[in-house]
Amino acid sequence: MPPSPDSGASRETARARIDDIDARIHEAVLERNQAAEQLRALQSEAGLVEKAFDPDRDAEVMRHLAERHHGDLPLTTMEAVWRSILSAGSRLSKENTVHLDGTADLVGMLDLARYYFGFAVELVPGSDAADVAGAVTDSASDIGLVALSDRAELPWWRGLNDSGAQIRARLPFVLMDERPADLPALVLAKSDSMIDKPDIAVYDARWSDRLPGRLMDQGIEVLSFYRSANGVDALLAVTGDLPEDAVLAACLEAGAAPDVLRCVGGYAAPIDSGSDPEDVFDPAENGDLG
Repeated sequence: MPPSPDSGASRETARARIDDIDARIHEAVLERNQAAEQLRALQSEAGLVEKAFDPDRDAEVMRHLAERHHGDLPLTTMEAVWRSILSAGSRLSKENTVHLDGTADLVGMLDLARYYFGFAVELVPGSDAADVAGAVTDSASDIGLVALSDRAELPWWRGLNDSGAQIRARLPFVLMDERPADLPALVLAKSDSMIDKPDIAVYDARWSDRLPGRLMDQGIEVLSFYRSANGVDALLAVTGDLPEDAVLAACLEAGAAPDVLRCVGGYAAPIDSGSDPEDVFDPAENGDLG
């Protein structure tokens, strides 16, 4: 609480305190960077390759941040500060390119990319989501950013595979109404055999008929879908605890088993900090899927 008028605290004292806090924050950031450099050196000595993009570690840091956070300062403000610190000390900003989905709103994509990956990384617009997936697959360690919409212009996720690009993160990670950099998107990167089982697994599913209308009843979220004369392609999000045969059984219970079902990545479960939990895509409300 601010000091009362009769507390003896002056504006100069308050400003001096702020200056002192600023100096301590600056020193702490520098100290953190030195510790990160030391960790990289130790990993190199042990023969471990540092990940340029580590969404699991990022998610862990953000969850600790959310647990510690209190007061009136928006959590997204602290998220932005921490992401700037993380991106400044990572290899991503020095050695990688982020490919952007060219069919999405450019301003929104740029805001999202800068918010999560910093200002040092090179951004390259692609023609569409399939082009982004191909660029990530063809590169050694580039990143892709694809806008997430209920109805896709093409089933771009067919280009994802174990040896190429896979879905590694979902943005925004901190869910909050009217937050900055709020464009829904998926992050693509090369698959990593070191990845633990993700919170949420993502599947490429294809039906030659209609998309089952009761998928949500089985705990399956339809991230996006594409309808053609041959049927419906869908990108499904399911808890990572379920094996593939259980996901197949859940689809069957929802109405129909898909002709194709394959895992194309996964991501850490986002932090819900105020968004409406019911504001998700419901295939039952989209009667034009058949």
